[in-house]
Amino acid sequence: MTGTGIRAPHPDRQEPRLSVGVISAGAVGTAVAETLLQAGHHIHGVVAPSQVSRDRVAQRLPGVDVTDVGDASRAALVVLAVPDTVLPGVVRQVAEVTRPGQIVVHTSGASGCGVLQPVTDTGALPLALHPAMTFTGTAEDTANLVGCAWGVTSDSDTGAAVAELLVNSCGGVAVPVAEENRPLYHAAMAHGANHLVTLVSESLRMLDHALASPDTEGVPGDGGAGAVGTDRPGRAGRVPVDPDSAVLLRRILPTALSNALDRRTAALTGPVARDDAETVLRHLRALDDIGTPEPVDGPGSLDGAGGLSGAYREAAQRTARALGSLNVERALDGDYPY
Repeated sequence: MTGTGIRAPHPDRQEPRLSVGVISAGAVGTAVAETLLQAGHHIHGVVAPSQVSRDRVAQRLPGVDVTDVGDASRAALVVLAVPDTVLPGVVRQVAEVTRPGQIVVHTSGASGCGVLQPVTDTGALPLALHPAMTFTGTAEDTANLVGCAWGVTSDSDTGAAVAELLVNSCGGVAVPVAEENRPLYHAAMAHGANHLVTLVSESLRMLDHALASPDTEGVPGDGGAGAVGTDRPGRAGRVPVDPDSAVLLRRILPTALSNALDRRTAALTGPVARDDAETVLRHLRALDDIGTPEPVDGPGSLDGAGGLSGAYREAAQRTARALGSLNVERALDGDYPY
């Protein structure tokens, strides 16, 4: 047992080796296929409908056949690594082929075994195995799966045992999630991982402004099309992305995250934790002064009175309420003596 009560993989355990069909070769499917291959399982075939996914298979799964849904569904283990929006339709396709004794897994965080009912009706064993990881479509994804926790939902004791064997064979840790709690589980994962990116991007954008030369004017940012926190040409007073912004956050953010995982809100520091309303108000005045007050046409900018300032205010309010920082709460409500 680990310190959290979760059973970790046993280094000497010999797992059964299976033939595996993977649908499809996106970022998640390719990483899972590569992990299973490295664990000694046989990849029977991978569904790769686009040229991008076929190129990914050729690069990261050399020698593995690109096949169709029907053929992939004949493997002993069928992995459905498709978007949530198309998962029910793919399940119905797979159910036309599956038979008793097969294992059918999907990697969606939002769904449990219910979405797999059509294959369950054929006698196959349904499993929901969601790797608690963010994927970029690179080989680094596979390395990140080593030691990764997986949110596991099964509909039987047999399924739970099989799920643990599969996750352990991938070098991961199985964490049981009840069927009815999958949406809540997925909300937590999305809030923590996805919204963290937004928050960090906002902090980076604030630093871009803080590090800008006083004579910087109307220079577009360079964060990529549609990137959160980048600029568009023609907006006076805008500043470019500064690489030193990331340098400043490179150590403090991972440390804060580690502390939060260990201590939750007890890890909070800074002016809100000290109930220092004057400093919080100074921050808001500084943020109100940057960017342009008018709305920005299209995505890609966090500048403006309602952008960075609004994000800071909302986060400070939530933090103050969590800590009971009454002076900060009153100041943000406009009821402060200074």
